[in-house]
Amino acid sequence: MANRKRKGSDQSAEPDDGWGASCVGYGNPPQHSRFQPGQSGNPRGRPRGAKGRKQIIAEIANEMHGVVENGDRRRRSTLKLIVLQLRNLAAQGNIQAFRAFHTLLARYSAQGAEARLDYMIVPEVLTIKEWERLAVEVQAYQRRLEEEAEEQGKM
Repeated sequence: MANRKRKGSDQSAEPDDGWGASCVGYGNPPQHSRFQPGQSGNPRGRPRGAKGRKQIIAEIANEMHGVVENGDRRRRSTLKLIVLQLRNLAAQGNIQAFRAFHTLLARYSAQGAEARLDYMIVPEVLTIKEWERLAVEVQAYQRRLEEEAEEQGKM
């Protein structure tokens, strides 16, 4: 069988029987028509202005609806209405709604972020005397920082 060039093969290798640049077939269009200047490789691709999934979801989530709350007519986004309904279901005792609402709170609320900062990593076990000495050092360091800040504020 002759050494035929395959798609993605080394282009610098010369075939034995002169088969190559003139090879035309599936995956090998004629050399003169392979790449036309200014023509897209995917002419029937997604048209301009077509919306992707993210844009469609964002539009639906931000869509405004008129609702009646406590006798007042208000406008709320779809996302806000969904979260409010999730909260109401969680308050009624729906376990799945409670878990979903709790996950949203932990992920997006400021309280969730603060709760994660409350952990203290202790590399070794300290005695009570060592903890007290360390606390005194930290307090002294905090006082020094406050004094420096006051001095810079006076300048």
